[in-house]
Amino acid sequence: PPPPPPPPPPLPAGAPPAVENPARPLQLTAFVFVLGLSLVTLTPAKEVTTRMGTEAGMRLLTLLTTGSAAAEIAFSPLVGSLTDSVGRKPVLLVTCFSVFAVNLATAVWPTVPLIALSKLVSSLVVGIFFLAAGAILADRLRDDPAKLAAASGSLFAVVNGGFGVGIAASELLPSGLRWRYGISALISLLGFGLAARVRESLSDEDRLPFEVRSFNPFAFTRLFFMSRAMSLLALLSVLTLLPIFMGDTLQVFALTQWQLTMPQVSQLFTGVAVSGVIANVVGGRLIRALGLQLFTAIATMSTLLFWIGFSSGRVRVAVACAAVGLLGPARTLGATTVMTTEGARLGVPQGQLSGDRANMMAWLKVLGPLGYGTLYVRGVQAGVPTAPFIANVALTFASLVLGFYALSAAARAAKES
Repeated sequence: PPPPPPPPPPLPAGAPPAVENPARPLQLTAFVFVLGLSLVTLTPAKEVTTRMGTEAGMRLLTLLTTGSAAAEIAFSPLVGSLTDSVGRKPVLLVTCFSVFAVNLATAVWPTVPLIALSKLVSSLVVGIFFLAAGAILADRLRDDPAKLAAASGSLFAVVNGGFGVGIAASELLPSGLRWRYGISALISLLGFGLAARVRESLSDEDRLPFEVRSFNPFAFTRLFFMSRAMSLLALLSVLTLLPIFMGDTLQVFALTQWQLTMPQVSQLFTGVAVSGVIANVVGGRLIRALGLQLFTAIATMSTLLFWIGFSSGRVRVAVACAAVGLLGPARTLGATTVMTTEGARLGVPQGQLSGDRANMMAWLKVLGPLGYGTLYVRGVQAGVPTAPFIANVALTFASLVLGFYALSAAARAAKES
């Protein structure tokens, strides 16, 4: 008989054991985490303005949104460095538990200060949760860009699904803030339990000493000086991510220019969420068949068609173009995935890289709504209310051209190394 096969080599000390599908526990945790948050997403605006009045309530809501974005700008690089030191899993646990704790307190004492605190904490920890989740996927799949893109697409699809289910389910909950926040707290506790089952992806030998100097509100600028390929990829990420952070511009346009009712606006945004689920699920499979570069070009052209439809100013044309441009929401997968592999090639710790990307997105959360809001107001004054969408057509066309050069430069750098 043939000799028995040799035993597999032992894992390095502290390395996590291999799992068949490392993304599945993380996807389930993310779904429950987002579900718990989305059950109370629409609650603070209505409750705060009712209790405090429209003017004072809007001032408080604006302060919370701005404060959350400022905190994320300041602390995301620090948290990224922390995940390189203590690991990714503790950060997941802290984010889930913090949402549970603050929503439980709000359920017990549903006062305006606690409702505001719940909104602030929820807005802040979302970015931190996905910072750690992205680092986990990068640790396990950074050597296989196609698998990493597919796993990231599946994660984004699950998140879109959790958000859509939570928003829909929030209308079915019993009336009263205690019930609403109490159920949200219980689901967040379930998310904490699921996060406890996610395997740590950072081995002991890869951990780095924590450095307070990682506190850098402009940490994203490091991305533009790591290598030519990374600088092109960072610029590509900015171009593809900026339209996501339009703030309330799209909703205001639909209400004022198209004269849609609130139920119709809800249907419009539900359709956008559903398209995100479909695009990311299908996108993960197409990337394996077509490759990152070709898929990114197709998804970007789908986005271009989407914004051309909105630029027409006609609701039927916009909906038709959105239906045809279904793959658009998956356009960010190419830049995000290749940034991870390029960072690994350069020896950049994945926690730091995730923190820098989160810092960049936090800045876009601040600058995007300001820019698009100003563009809409000026456009209405000039008789061109579709000005924000025309700007998105230009941004998407630029990302289509840049995507070819950025992904090609990263592929050449990987081949040369």
